Amino acid sequence: MMSRALDKQAVRQWLSGQRAAAERIGAEDASFLVALSPQRSLQIYLELWSLSGEKCSRAPSPLLLAMRRALSRLEGRKT
Repeated sequence: MMSRALDKQAVRQWLSGQRAAAERIGAEDASFLVALSPQRSLQIYLELWSLSGEKCSRAPSPLLLAMRRALSRLEGRKT
């Protein structure tokens, strides 16, 4: 079986399409998440957690705690 050389232009176009698709998906994901109410986002979180078979820690991650502290400090500066 003879191997064929890749068409560099076709590969570039394919990669460009992949990047565009990833950007579009990211934008749609962000729009969806921003539109969620706090109640709905909590509901989704709890449903995902229950699907994990409770294998995940119930304690918030250090990153989440740091984000909460940073947001708290920002809120304090606004008043």
